[in-house]
Amino acid sequence: MCTCNYTYVGPALLVLPLFVISLVNLFVAGPPLKTVVLDSNGASYGANLPFMQMNVQGAVARFNLIPKDEMTQFFVVACYAPGTTTPLYFDATVTGKAPVTGAKKELAMQSTRPEKPLVKDASETHVLQVLQSFVGMAEYEVLIRSVAPDRSKSSEAGRPPPMREAPLPAMEYRVTYVPTRFTYTQVCVRAFFTFTSCCMLVAYAAAMISMSKTREHGQLWMSMLLVLLVALNDPLYIARIVMGGNQMLYSVSVMGQILFSGGLFMFWLVYGDGMQARAERPFCSFYLPKLMLVLVYVGVSATLFLVHGRVPDRINVAEAHDIKDPRQLGLIAGLTGSLVGVGLWLSFLVSRAVYRLGWKKVEYIYTEREKSFVGITIVFVILWLCGHLYRAVHGRRGSWMQLQLPFLTLTNSYLALLTHAFWPSETRAVAPAEMKGTQATYDDKEGGLLADDDED
Repeated sequence: MCTCNYTYVGPALLVLPLFVISLVNLFVAGPPLKTVVLDSNGASYGANLPFMQMNVQGAVARFNLIPKDEMTQFFVVACYAPGTTTPLYFDATVTGKAPVTGAKKELAMQSTRPEKPLVKDASETHVLQVLQSFVGMAEYEVLIRSVAPDRSKSSEAGRPPPMREAPLPAMEYRVTYVPTRFTYTQVCVRAFFTFTSCCMLVAYAAAMISMSKTREHGQLWMSMLLVLLVALNDPLYIARIVMGGNQMLYSVSVMGQILFSGGLFMFWLVYGDGMQARAERPFCSFYLPKLMLVLVYVGVSATLFLVHGRVPDRINVAEAHDIKDPRQLGLIAGLTGSLVGVGLWLSFLVSRAVYRLGWKKVEYIYTEREKSFVGITIVFVILWLCGHLYRAVHGRRGSWMQLQLPFLTLTNSYLALLTHAFWPSETRAVAPAEMKGTQATYDDKEGGLLADDDED
């Protein structure tokens, strides 16, 4: 295959797809969230839309939401209310109606009783927010009930007074959801990347099989990463949209994303460190520390999601002080520590490689493949960090959803460049020209070159 100078071409091949997907986000996908705002003055109130019916009567506000034509993925029902002269609490219950049998199933419960009473000094307090993902139901019902302490009845010492229903005050209700236009754009982009990643995987596997020589370590890593890239592109996303949501498929998709991240971290550490190592790579000293660090990341991320429902790349560490569960806090600390460890280790490896690339006496120590790995990985990590910095500054759910396709595009472009750099061929990696005054010789490590006077 033709050689490519990734010093100049690599950054362009990573940035240009991001520019294209930004245009798609702006002009094709549209806003990731839409919000319907409804005001009730406390008396009977009703609203009727094709995908939502609302009815307020006395102490109960009822929302019937239909995931069809307009709403996709999830919805958020929130209510805002002014202060009152007495404490006021809200209970919310979400139920779903099965599509065939029509049987009702309770999906979630939420209450503001213990921590967020609506009191007089709150002029405009956000008192309740209910998030519900679609799980394949034909219809969802959100029931919001207001209660207040019943002062007419005595309570036992040390216990709060009993509750009674209280009329809903004048309130603002908001229903937020993902519109179909945004979701269908994601479906098309994910289908495209799933197709291209499958094509790359098949072509790479065919090239590997056709090789008569022993496979190199980097090429074996690329085979694994291309398999995990298919999981990252999430072909199950299309199935979930068609089915109106499915929790099991969603869990499988998130686990695939976690495994891809772990595999990519392991590849970075092993290959980055291997550029300096000789043919001997003892398992205990070379592989085991990297494997333990990556396994901590994968184990903690999987536990956070399966036990607490927290997707690792959407956790805002700045909000950790609001979490009361010490086990969840410990998991978040472990996730943060493992990510920092991977970042610092990779920074050291890349800095060492850049230093040696600039060291004129041994500037030809790396093959073109290794130079490609260093160059495009630096650009990829910088762009990835810029995306998360933007998300930290604009930390709302809508901003994260807008970043999903750019992150997906960046990762697919990066893996495509790595696939080109590590493409299997009968000839080894392109060897740099020999330097004057030194004799360059092949090392056993994937065709790398080492200057004789550097072997000490």
